[in-house]
Amino acid sequence: MRDIAKARHVSVVTVSNALAGRKGVSEEQRQKIFETAKDLGYDLSRSEKKPEERSVTLGIISSQRYMSEGSSFYWEMYQNTINAAARRKVLTMLEMLDESREKDGSSALISKSEIDGFILIGRMGDVFMERSLKIQNSRAGSDSFHLSLDRKKPVVLLDFYREGCPCDAVLSNNYMGAYRITKYLTDCGHREIGFVGTGRTSRNIVERYYGFCRCMLEQNLPIRREWLLEDRDLETETPRIILPEKLPTAFVCGSDYTAGKLYGELDVRGLRVPEDISVIGYDDYLYGSPFAGRLTSYHVDMERMAEEAVRLVLRRIEFPGEPYCVRYIDSEIVERESVKDVSERPLRRREG
Repeated sequence: MRDIAKARHVSVVTVSNALAGRKGVSEEQRQKIFETAKDLGYDLSRSEKKPEERSVTLGIISSQRYMSEGSSFYWEMYQNTINAAARRKVLTMLEMLDESREKDGSSALISKSEIDGFILIGRMGDVFMERSLKIQNSRAGSDSFHLSLDRKKPVVLLDFYREGCPCDAVLSNNYMGAYRITKYLTDCGHREIGFVGTGRTSRNIVERYYGFCRCMLEQNLPIRREWLLEDRDLETETPRIILPEKLPTAFVCGSDYTAGKLYGELDVRGLRVPEDISVIGYDDYLYGSPFAGRLTSYHVDMERMAEEAVRLVLRRIEFPGEPYCVRYIDSEIVERESVKDVSERPLRRREG
């Protein structure tokens, strides 16, 4: 579309409006844009259809490792995504990448001509982004990315983001969500608070850690290094939490999955939640754990996130020249039984 706009000396938005049959473009200008598009080899098969005859198909790509881990937050995110697409009468196709295809960057959906745009659920590695989606670093060692000339279909990143990446993204409001659950603990009288999560594995966890830090600093509370715990072995990526000898009165967890693992470690030590130590999570999604149903957590609004992801990719198909954006979806704390109020005020609980 940029090539057409340059040839006609008009804006990309004008070209988009002309090809989509929208108002604001004179019939003479519209015909000239169509002629130029044909001369440049632009595929006009979709533009020449009447609006009621057009259909959109979205490719949804995720990793198999996400669909089994936690059993399964991302599977429910996918269900919300296809429901959001169905409400807009949009077709979807799913591809779950196994470890080998994710590492070598191969994808069956990427090459399909009938796919109009993509939604990626969960963080993908650099090789996949570069080989399949043609999103490459502008220069070695930088965080600036660009699209190669043959990557014409829009991509929306759902529940992850890469700085400088030319894609729209939809995320939970990680920073403020973690700030709020930490503030919840301080409002309950807790002054010794730790954080459990490995930031090097996920931007989401990094943002949640920063939200935790902001609240601790505002409350003039110390952030003690011995209470900042990893939730996995960094070499093997297997879950592992090593508790220090002396514990705080409460922990903020980077996810409910981590909160469930922490609960198991505390149980091994003979500690009760919340009688001996309080735990608060993030996601409001804990499956198959004895801790499920008891954990106070920040709710991730998957329905709204999926709806926004579908809306963004459809808008990007229609308006390819608009600036890229990141959307943060707010939510609320769901109060259950895992936090003990050690202040003198009564705690009003609402069952989630």
